[in-house]
Amino acid sequence: MFLEKRKVNWNKANAVVSSLKFLGGVSPDRLAILDAVWKKEMGRLGEHCVLLGVDNGNVLVKPSSSAAASELALRSSVLVKSLNKHFKRPWIKAIKTANGI
Repeated sequence: MFLEKRKVNWNKANAVVSSLKFLGGVSPDRLAILDAVWKKEMGRLGEHCVLLGVDNGNVLVKPSSSAAASELALRSSVLVKSLNKHFKRPWIKAIKTANGI
């Protein structure tokens, strides 16, 4: 009786994989690596730019000032390349600022 599989408690693999879409399609492992790499690659500019999250391959950042936002805009293409080199497959498309948040 208690050794029988209860069919209502079992999930199929595709249901588990599709449930990860609430993170924007990004696996939690990538987010943890991104957080660590972000601090390393940003250097002193990292003190003025807070990493908010990822949306469809776009890294959302909140700069503390307009000067930090300008510096981030100038360095964004170089930062995308340097962030992507830490992953097996490049998945970061762009860095966007969130000034209104």
